[in-house]
Amino acid sequence: MKKKPNGYRYFYHLTGCLFGIFILAVLIINFFVPDRGFSQKENRVLASRPAISVSQLTSGKFADGYETYVNDQFFLRDWWITLRATAQRILGNTEENGVFLGKNGYLMEDFTAPSQERLNRTVNAMTDFAARHSDLSQYALIAPNAVNILSDKLPALAAATDQNPYLDATAAALEKAGVTFVDVRDTLSQHKDDGIYYHTDHHWTTQGAYFAYMQLAKVLGIDSSSISYDKLPVSMSFQGTLSAKSGFRASEKEEMDVFLPRDDSVPSSVVNYVDEQKKTASFYDTSKLETRDKYAMFFNGNHGKVVITTPTEENRTLLVIKDSYANSLIPFLAPYYRKIVMVDPRYFYDDLEELMQVEEIQEVLYLYNANTFYSDTSLELALMPQSSTDSTPDSIETDNTDTASASSDNASADNPEA
Repeated sequence: MKKKPNGYRYFYHLTGCLFGIFILAVLIINFFVPDRGFSQKENRVLASRPAISVSQLTSGKFADGYETYVNDQFFLRDWWITLRATAQRILGNTEENGVFLGKNGYLMEDFTAPSQERLNRTVNAMTDFAARHSDLSQYALIAPNAVNILSDKLPALAAATDQNPYLDATAAALEKAGVTFVDVRDTLSQHKDDGIYYHTDHHWTTQGAYFAYMQLAKVLGIDSSSISYDKLPVSMSFQGTLSAKSGFRASEKEEMDVFLPRDDSVPSSVVNYVDEQKKTASFYDTSKLETRDKYAMFFNGNHGKVVITTPTEENRTLLVIKDSYANSLIPFLAPYYRKIVMVDPRYFYDDLEELMQVEEIQEVLYLYNANTFYSDTSLELALMPQSSTDSTPDSIETDNTDTASASSDNASADNPEA
């Protein structure tokens, strides 16, 4: 007589069938659900379906591109990320998608070390630019990220890459070329318990930008004591891109502030968004506070070229080559310059040399965060004269023999530095 399957076999068969039905359903749904071009939660452009060609197939680029495409366009992707992060956290994992779940609620993005060639090309482009414009005062402020300054808040045994050897090497090379390197690491470290980085985002807070500005002002010959500021909270529901990227702290909201001058006599600036042909009398676009990307309140996000004019007695003109870290610091500099021209190389496609002549630039400031600076390729391209050709870069040395270089040459999105 044939035996009936026992309860365990029924359970296994049922589980297998349900799992197969689930996988088939997900595949069908993914096929019919329209692709998304942009993720509001992660504040970045999502991968599109790669084109099929013989060269793409034989080189393996199609497989890599399609894997990225599937990951970005997966049905209910944001929900799955949060679910995975929750499961990983239960299992004791404190790192997800390059983001560490730190102490005191801090999320910190790991630093990806640049290849030696990438580092050489970027720094050599800056030193060549400095040589061509030796008559101009030039400065560089590359802000360390939270993973550097708040390293004591990293989870136990976190294998975070050290930014310091790369900052040291860059500082030495730029100083040798006549570019003043404004090293804010000590300043930020002294204030690391004063809320200088967001908990859920990769940016520094306005408070962190203010401390960096105070040190920068001394180097620029600015009397920062002439203007006092009041801190004004503008949002209590800010949630940054690191939360979306990792799935950690998915329900956490935090405060976002701006600093406003106490003295009404401080001259007002006019902000000209050149490409958009739009002018405004404010550094802040408060309509962005109603969106997912609340950090875009500062200067309405990132733009290729922005010109700030201020009716000040100082006849100084400054070119700021920057990423999004600059957006919360520049308002502090504006009262001391007749004109500030902000250029974001990721979105700027004109001739920088011609721009400098037209705007009669007297000073140049590079203002980046380290993660974007060491991964972005657009800075090198923007600094090169239009008629120049590629050359073999000179080598600069980093004192980090334990770190493998693992950076791609794709331009950083800055979790808009970026």
